[in-house]
Amino acid sequence: MSLRKRSIKESEMVSIVTPMYNSARFIKTTINSVINQTYENWELLVVDDCSTDGSLEIVKRYINKDDRIKLVELSHNQGAGVARNVGIENSKGKYISFLDADDYWEPQKLEIQVDLISKKQWAGLYSGYNNVDENSIGNTSFVVPKRINFNLLKYNNYILTSTLIVKKTVVNDIRFPLMRKRQDWIFFLEILKKVEYLYSSPGCYVNYRKSSNSLSSNKLGLVKVNLGVISNYFYAGNKLKGGMHFVVFLFYYFHNKLFFLRKTKDV
Repeated sequence: MSLRKRSIKESEMVSIVTPMYNSARFIKTTINSVINQTYENWELLVVDDCSTDGSLEIVKRYINKDDRIKLVELSHNQGAGVARNVGIENSKGKYISFLDADDYWEPQKLEIQVDLISKKQWAGLYSGYNNVDENSIGNTSFVVPKRINFNLLKYNNYILTSTLIVKKTVVNDIRFPLMRKRQDWIFFLEILKKVEYLYSSPGCYVNYRKSSNSLSSNKLGLVKVNLGVISNYFYAGNKLKGGMHFVVFLFYYFHNKLFFLRKTKDV
């Protein structure tokens, strides 16, 4: 039986955290993808990081139509990590899920993940995703390992934030670090210090927008940021040990390109 047909009282709430900064171009698509979920017991916490482009007005119009959508406004710009932390702290659901303000979900994303996480009693789930690149013809789907532990994740971040759903009890004492880049990777590593594995759900139900000015599109910037995270997080700033770790990191990175990335014509 589809979860849509179950009583809302019989299902478990998912708190969806969306950090937003000047996202007027895409936020409608993002919110609509949540409203269109076949799993209906959710709350959407949009945490605005001082947008100036009309994003707030768009979200407020949605709030007037659907009381499951809530808005939290930060007093000054602090970055996506802080916005996600505020969302976690204001959440009421049994599960926490994340959706960036320029990404969007396929309708069955929550239904599939909630059904699986509740049956298996896993701590958290991630999934593959579709890369949506508006500057190229065709898109790609990124297929992920079936499960990940700390030792695997420390050599490459396989998890896209917008694919994750996790039990709130797991992240009650975990927060995104106060850094502008790669704070999601550290957050996932902290989760995997606490639980043995995170597992993947089948299929690609998340659409990730890859912009030309994103970190993943800036190869040199990506190298510098990853090297910095590895040196500081694992080796307390020891650049020599961090550099040796980074060589292994690069091996896993290119292994991903060869074995987990598959070309598709359509998302």
